[in-house]
Amino acid sequence: MNSYSPPPIPSHHSPYPAPRQRSIWPWLAGAVVLCGIGFFLLMIVGIFSALATGIKEGATFSARSTNFNNTVIRSGSAESIVHIDLEGVITASPTRNGTSMVDDFHELVEAAVNDDSVKAIVIRINSPGGEVTASDRLHRIIQQADARKPVLAYLDTIAASGGYYAACGSRHLTAHPTTFTGSIGVIMQSVKYRELFDKMGVSMETYKSGALKDLLSGTRETSPEEIELVNTLVQETYTRFLEIVAQNRSKSVEELRDSPLTDGRIFSGAQALAAGMVDANGFVDDAYDHAMELADAKGASVIRYTPRVGFFDVFTQFASAGNSASRLEIDVSERLLPRLQSGVPLYLHADGY
Repeated sequence: MNSYSPPPIPSHHSPYPAPRQRSIWPWLAGAVVLCGIGFFLLMIVGIFSALATGIKEGATFSARSTNFNNTVIRSGSAESIVHIDLEGVITASPTRNGTSMVDDFHELVEAAVNDDSVKAIVIRINSPGGEVTASDRLHRIIQQADARKPVLAYLDTIAASGGYYAACGSRHLTAHPTTFTGSIGVIMQSVKYRELFDKMGVSMETYKSGALKDLLSGTRETSPEEIELVNTLVQETYTRFLEIVAQNRSKSVEELRDSPLTDGRIFSGAQALAAGMVDANGFVDDAYDHAMELADAKGASVIRYTPRVGFFDVFTQFASAGNSASRLEIDVSERLLPRLQSGVPLYLHADGY
């Protein structure tokens, strides 16, 4: 009896068909779609979160402008007193959105001046000062606004040097008794690193068209000619500061120059009142009340103007909050600590760095 043997299977053929390899593209496409949906939902939640926070704090968004927000501080009549903050080191350096704090401040003041329902403006100042030219621009903005409607300054925690300079553009200064103000003067600094270079074996070669072209260079000692030139510039800028203060406080430049209060020292709000450097001591509510008196707008509403936060700024802040379960951190280093350069004259209380 013959046994049946199946024919041999060719070695190059598998007894079973090979499984078909699946493409990864559908998975990638699905992942992209899901990420897009998640990103969209996250933005929607962020927007509603920001709006809910604004509503909770009593914010009302202005229909008259797309560049700033209104927050009702004190409800009252249809007439209003506008509160605008001037906070941080004063600088004309642009921020991420391309504008500077001076630009933003100017826009808010102009909006208040051009609104007929706004009867007066209170500028709350919390600043150690900053750049000379930026401080002078702020003073001019306030002074020009005050020519059209009353502008009052409220000096908060610190309103020193350029902060006080800017305040002198207003017609009335109210300071909290514990405010640090004054610091009337100019400071200009240069870092010297020649000895450090010598220790490191590094040297600097300079080719210049004139002896003072590399003024205040940190690679060498300061020459007597440089010292004379810089002191002349500092004294000229200091005299301008005294002229601004003299005009606001009804004092002479000579009287101020001889006063110990103009040697760069800071003093309290109570000391400033005793010396006639401010008009009153009190709280910001007292400044509101006095603004209503000057504008003959008793019972007016008090509204804070602030720059409008952009769409992507809201999302960025919300995303930052998502990284921390307990707190929201917003980077404002460019506003509070701008790029103040060596060798630049400043109306700045030195501890403001």
